[in-house]
Amino acid sequence: MDSDSSLGPDGFNGIFYRHFWDVISADVTAAVHFFFNNSSLALGLNASFMSLIPKTKDANVIENFRPIVMSNFIFKIITKILATRLGLIIADYLSPAQFGFIPGRQIHGCIAMVSEGFNVLQGRTDSNMILKIDIRKAFDTLRWDFLLHVLRHFGFSEIFVHWVEVILRSSMLNGTPVGYFPCFRGVRQGDPLSPLLFCIAEEILGRLIAMAMEQSRLSSFMVPRGIVFPSSILYADDIVIMCGASSTNARVLLQILNHYADISGQVFNPQKSKVYFGSQVSSYVRGRVQHILGIHPGAFPTVYLGAPKVADLQPVFDKIILKFKRWKGSSLSLAGRVCLVNSVITSSLCTP
Repeated sequence: MDSDSSLGPDGFNGIFYRHFWDVISADVTAAVHFFFNNSSLALGLNASFMSLIPKTKDANVIENFRPIVMSNFIFKIITKILATRLGLIIADYLSPAQFGFIPGRQIHGCIAMVSEGFNVLQGRTDSNMILKIDIRKAFDTLRWDFLLHVLRHFGFSEIFVHWVEVILRSSMLNGTPVGYFPCFRGVRQGDPLSPLLFCIAEEILGRLIAMAMEQSRLSSFMVPRGIVFPSSILYADDIVIMCGASSTNARVLLQILNHYADISGQVFNPQKSKVYFGSQVSSYVRGRVQHILGIHPGAFPTVYLGAPKVADLQPVFDKIILKFKRWKGSSLSLAGRVCLVNSVITSSLCTP
């Protein structure tokens, strides 16, 4: 755990716990055991500071602030234990198209899959569309009753569900210790358990889209024979949906997104969402889809999770390969070759 994290209401961070562990270990262990044995947190242990961080310069409306929660470190020890246990089995509950925060799944695979989807989209005979969906304040609007219902539906024990409920119903202090206010939705960004809980809840959206595909209400993404593409790719609150380009598909997707918003609190944000069309999609279909969903078309080249699609990196690949061919590194050790490769790749990415 991060030993240099921001201080919570207790005024201590991980450095204190590590440095004085021989003095406080018995009390800390007893407090953690008390939670798991009694499904209850000691008064004040679950209090947190909430601070609003501006996302833009001169932010003056609540939408332009990001709420950050700073919890007591001992509270994060409890949630870290639960996150470690949950991490061992969470992959069994989530579809292969979910990548964020799941042990054993890497962001590189997510980027590569989406990039390949965009490569297919730009093919000559394709009539597909890809949607990059934004959820308004995704982590802060997730309804607790929905999350707890999903956990029960997935078969988690009532004891575990109650532990999660106790953690969610934690008190908040407003930036400084001037008073408490309760919360009724949202998971804490920065808490070890919250990302896994968010992924479990978001799995419902992926299943709703996959179900619509299976029921032929939503036409699938057209790809070359023998290739299988997922209907949706999820990396935390970054949502990509791939399907055929038609006004019927747009209406079905809007129904799914609105239904998901009603049950989960996760509201689709058309202003920050984008739709990308295949080269063979007519201007009429493009206009209908944009009108139904209320979103604007995206432009190429596009960036996903901070990275351009793989095809747009080809000039960099060519530059690196050209340098590799000139090497006379047979006398270098394996470690020396690794250092040389890393150095060349870094310099190639950082220079025009």
